Amino acid sequence: MRKKGFSLILAVTACVSLLSGCGEGAQDIQTEENTQTQEQAAADEQNEEIIQLKFTSWSAGGEQTAVKQALASFEEQNPGIKVEAEFIDNANYTAKLNTLMAAGDAPNVAQLNGYLAPEYGAKGQLLDLKPYLEGQVDFDDILPEAIFEYDDKIWGMTFGVECQMVLYNKALFEEAGIEPPSTDASNPWTWDEYEDAAIRMTKDINGKHPGEEGFDPNNISVWGTKVFDSPIFNFTLLNSNGGAYIAAEGDRLLVDSEESKEVLKALQDLIYVHQVAPKPAVTSAMPSSQQMLMDGQLGMYMAGQFEIATFAEAEWGEFGVAPLPKFKKPASMIWGEPLVVYDSKDEKTNDAAVKLVLALSNPAKVNDLFVTAAQMPIYKSWYSDSEKKETWTNNAWHNESLMSYFDSLFQTETTSREAYYVKNYDPIMAIVQPHLDKIWDGEDVDTALAGLQEEAAPEMQGYYKIVDYYSDAE
Repeated sequence: MRKKGFSLILAVTACVSLLSGCGEGAQDIQTEENTQTQEQAAADEQNEEIIQLKFTSWSAGGEQTAVKQALASFEEQNPGIKVEAEFIDNANYTAKLNTLMAAGDAPNVAQLNGYLAPEYGAKGQLLDLKPYLEGQVDFDDILPEAIFEYDDKIWGMTFGVECQMVLYNKALFEEAGIEPPSTDASNPWTWDEYEDAAIRMTKDINGKHPGEEGFDPNNISVWGTKVFDSPIFNFTLLNSNGGAYIAAEGDRLLVDSEESKEVLKALQDLIYVHQVAPKPAVTSAMPSSQQMLMDGQLGMYMAGQFEIATFAEAEWGEFGVAPLPKFKKPASMIWGEPLVVYDSKDEKTNDAAVKLVLALSNPAKVNDLFVTAAQMPIYKSWYSDSEKKETWTNNAWHNESLMSYFDSLFQTETTSREAYYVKNYDPIMAIVQPHLDKIWDGEDVDTALAGLQEEAAPEMQGYYKIVDYYSDAE
């Protein structure tokens, strides 16, 4: 009996042990399967197709910072898309872009000068965005300056629009006893008022102003203003006087018209007669205009609202804004250079590229570009809908004077930028610019422009679209 009981115990023990062993084996198998499943999931996630996009821009300073932040926001919202950004100096931008295109390494999305959009589109290099945008955007809500449409195709869309303005240092205005100008785009300073303010703010190291006895133009501590050689800002001033660089028909120049020459002479006089703006040779060695304004070395200058992004980055809010001064009539300009999509011939990549363009233009998706004033929204509702407006303007950089100017700007007739509509704009302006440089270097305006009409004639190739941007010119 004893042996039999002992044997029974052994049998039961063996059975229990066997069952226990069977349980551990099953658990090990399950654990191994779970591990394999997790590893496979990780491998699948790692091998999931990530769409790589190349993005090219000329943004600099605070605007570049805002663009980088916007791209990071886009990637966070779209984990299946990665964006590699390249920022190229504006002076070399088009040449570098052409080099990339020739090498078959064009970016997927790029900023492009507006006048190149129809040219590149006609060559089959760009994606027609119209089929992609239809049904996704309300075209009635988009500002006309934001869409680059030619021959019923959309070759580009801006991520934001920009506007021109006078930026000034409030403290220097107050010190000089200058009453802040109106922010109403239809009621700007006259050119004489702008000139007078520049004289009152300009002073040498001894505190003397131009016209005062002993004024030393070679030792200036504060410049009243600056003169820029960029055609985009001076064009609006030309238009204010009934002039332009090129006729809208693209068959002749207007830069040598009496209306245009009067404006060019007035700009030149700021440097050489009134001595309130530095000579080009001096300007090249100076800090940026934004930095000089913040440092109290510059009273005011004509630029675009995108400059404010640099003030935002530096957390400097002591600036005011005003419309550009007028000659015969007020002239303002709303513009934006397009984002274009180079046709990769891959539908998934093209879809991702269009998705990036749409996101960058939508403050609800990517707010980084708009809160710093680097860009202004392209949709009208973001100015009229109070809730939408609040999301991008409720900050220190959209101060009272800026918002007042914005409100009036959209109620005022604006100038159409000639570069969007004249064919062969780059080659024409490559001929015009050296003649303008002679003016900024002090040469007589008539002498500097002599022979220019004949020189540029072979490059005149007509227009993409006729616009009335020089209604008073002949």
